[in-house]
Amino acid sequence: MEAVLWERDGGVGWVRLNRPERRNAIDQATRRRLAEAFAELEADDDVGVIVLTGTGTAFCAGVDLLEEAPARGLLDLGAPVSAPVDRCTRPVLAAVNGPAVGGGFELALAADLRVAAGTAWFQLSELRLGSLPGSGGTQRLFDALPSALAWRMLLTGSRMDAADAARFGLVSDVLPAETFDADVAALVATLAEAAPLSMRAAKLARTAARGAGSELAMERLLWRLLATTEDRAEGRAAFREKRRPRFLGR
Repeated sequence: MEAVLWERDGGVGWVRLNRPERRNAIDQATRRRLAEAFAELEADDDVGVIVLTGTGTAFCAGVDLLEEAPARGLLDLGAPVSAPVDRCTRPVLAAVNGPAVGGGFELALAADLRVAAGTAWFQLSELRLGSLPGSGGTQRLFDALPSALAWRMLLTGSRMDAADAARFGLVSDVLPAETFDADVAALVATLAEAAPLSMRAAKLARTAARGAGSELAMERLLWRLLATTEDRAEGRAAFREKRRPRFLGR
């Protein structure tokens, strides 16, 4: 089974995370296929909008902590999970069909527009695992939510359900789970009616307004430094063993 599926339907590119047995958790194959999907759709001049969604009942459970992380040198920061979305010159809609956790939530945050099924919820749990969101989560969460709410989610690892996500502006719409795919298709059909070059120009203008991205680079560096700590190793082990971690501050 391919980890990511993609296709073009009219002027809309559809990208589906496709590991439902792992709640679409992101492994190395997913990273490669996600990059391939966005590159191929970007090269198609007929694609005006790209939709990112998940197969099954989850959007994305984040990085697959059951997969052994690749060995890296201290200064090798690697590519963020959200890199294909970050680079995209087309508007990206995250159709959050279920839970979006950790790196999966960061994928949704990197999108330009988010809608959610009524069964969706959002969570950044990295600080509870001795880590840090490393794909834009510490920056984009504060753009998407009021500061106090963003801090609460980040520090406590608490969940936000779809209703509150709409209430506070994290998503634009909450759609019934029973008709989610059809409702998303209807929405993106409307988006795709806009002039393609105008949509790209709007995306470029917004990207320029965000600046050079030094904040994201700092987040990535801090994420990499934390990756070398005993606490992060303990956090991953505790997750795998389904127990409370014992952090030592080193």
